[in-house]
Amino acid sequence: MTTWTAPDGSEINFEQYGGDPNKPHLLLLPGLLGAISSQWRPFLKPLSEQFQLLLVDLRGHGRSQNNAPTLNVTQMAEDMIGLLDALKIERLHIAGYSLGGYLGLMMAMRQPRRVATLLMHATKFYWTAESAGQMVQQLNPDVMAEKVPTYADQLVKEHGGRQWRTLVRQAAELTVSLVEGGIAERLLKNVQVPVLVSVGDRDELVLLPEAFRLSRALPNGELLVLPNTRHPLQTVRLVPLLPMMQIFHTE
Repeated sequence: MTTWTAPDGSEINFEQYGGDPNKPHLLLLPGLLGAISSQWRPFLKPLSEQFQLLLVDLRGHGRSQNNAPTLNVTQMAEDMIGLLDALKIERLHIAGYSLGGYLGLMMAMRQPRRVATLLMHATKFYWTAESAGQMVQQLNPDVMAEKVPTYADQLVKEHGGRQWRTLVRQAAELTVSLVEGGIAERLLKNVQVPVLVSVGDRDELVLLPEAFRLSRALPNGELLVLPNTRHPLQTVRLVPLLPMMQIFHTE
């Protein structure tokens, strides 16, 4: 277990693969309630042949701590930037799933010279009070334990028997915060980084019109629609996403 300590004392867990210094860096970010112990794993071996890979457990997720009382996207993005500074990674590619893609976008907006390319897979950008309310109803640990016990058991395994309930509640609060405090669409015109917006054609959370709108709001945005793919990352097959990543994440 390798960690970096954030300014508030939280230890952020990360993993690295592929040590060839001549290869470009690729940061793989998990989604909300996800962990690097399970997400992106099928992609590691083929991607490590082309990139130096960096995987990070988001604050409060997996083996990463969170000494703050809540989850805050700004603080989570600052964690990533602080870790990159500590590792002396001056330029990199980013691939983020769900919230990971959102955090990657925040990093690209804050440090455009550092981010070479960004993949946002299954990232919900357009939150409304209605969609956030529906998500909050689902993000209830008691309801999850009763109605989706298999998923609850997975959260226990990934985040710990004591932590997962707190994490779920914090995830609900974070979702609500994105309705009014998220990135404004008008600011996307300033993002010059090439962005590939990827979405499954059967995604239950991110609808195709939303993904299309996001890709068009970005000056260098592209859209990739994956067939027979739902929102969970485990429904993504290596082909066609892997070859698209290998082509897209180049300079």
